[in-house]
Amino acid sequence: MKSLAYAEISAPVAQSPAAPNFMSFVPIVGMLVIFYFFMIRPQQKRSGQHKKMLEALQKGDLVVTSGGIYGMVIAVGEKTLDLKVADNVKIKISKSSISEKLNPQESSNSHPAVQLDIK
Repeated sequence: MKSLAYAEISAPVAQSPAAPNFMSFVPIVGMLVIFYFFMIRPQQKRSGQHKKMLEALQKGDLVVTSGGIYGMVIAVGEKTLDLKVADNVKIKISKSSISEKLNPQESSNSHPAVQLDIK
C-alpha cells in the first residue's frame, strides 16, 4: 500500500523587520564604560602627569632614565637633556626617556632616598 503525502505549499509570508532590542546593547555599553574608567582614563592621567614633569625639569634636578641610569640634569634643551652621571661623564638623552624625577629630601628611616656623589 502506497500512500501519497502531499505538502501544502503556501506563499511566503512577509515579515516586518523586527526593531532592535536595545536591552541587548546594555552589557556592551557597560563593558565600554568600565574599560574607559579602569584603563583609558588612568593612563591619560599618568601621561599628563609625566608630560608636566618633563616640562618642569630644570638644571640640578636628579632623575632616573627608563634604562635605569641615575643622573643630574646639567642642561635642558627642547627635546634633549644633558645628564651628569659621574665625574667627567656627561650624556645627552631624549627627554622622553626620563622615567621619574627624584626628590633627595624624601627620606625613609631618616636616610636620604637618593645619594648621588655628583658634583
